[in-house]
Amino acid sequence: MGSSASSLDERLMRRCIELARQAKRAGNTAVGSLMAIDARIIVEAEEETPGGPDRFAHAELIAVRRATERLGRKTFPEAVLYTTAEPCLLCSFAIREARIERIVIGTSVPHIGGATSHYPILSAADVPPWGVPPTIVWGVLQKECEALRR
Repeated sequence: MGSSASSLDERLMRRCIELARQAKRAGNTAVGSLMAIDARIIVEAEEETPGGPDRFAHAELIAVRRATERLGRKTFPEAVLYTTAEPCLLCSFAIREARIERIVIGTSVPHIGGATSHYPILSAADVPPWGVPPTIVWGVLQKECEALRR
């Protein structure tokens, strides 16, 4: 389920932290996310809830939507999704549908997280249409990501 973080993972997580700070300054939940392919950022997103009009404007979901628009397709098996907080159940479903192969997470959110809650959508191996769960890298810049939640 997990693998180790690289210096690239740390660099891209730092960008997610910047995005999360922007979200917080805008009055939203401090979550930042981005997707990369071949170590190149293809989309970035910051949380747009609760301040925005869309209750489903979670950073990870926005990133998946933007990747779909930018690349003109629905699946991204070669992509890595970076996020400061563990994707919730909604975002985890979207990530699995998008077939993202690797996820780098700053900190867990056990009460609603897609891997650590009672409903491990992100890590479930028994949903035939989804195939193999993504590799999850945990705790990249964890202290900084946890500090965003205060």
